[in-house]
Amino acid sequence: MKWTHDPGEPFPVLALNQNEARMLTEIIAQHARSNIRKKYEKYKDIHESGEATVRQQDLMFKYENQLKLIDNIILYSKQ
Repeated sequence: MKWTHDPGEPFPVLALNQNEARMLTEIIAQHARSNIRKKYEKYKDIHESGEATVRQQDLMFKYENQLKLIDNIILYSKQ
């Protein structure tokens, strides 16, 4: 694992080898995804009941976006 910074790029990039990427994907799939999924479901239920505040809706969208990112990482790692 190392940080690289290509000329002309505004931010450094984290480079992982295959083993590191596999381990990180397993951690994300097993632990982080379930925790975020619980939070998303909580705010989704509040939203669907019609009782959600703007803040609660924002949190629901935040967790929904995080789930999509995690799912994309998991999907990409299986290719």
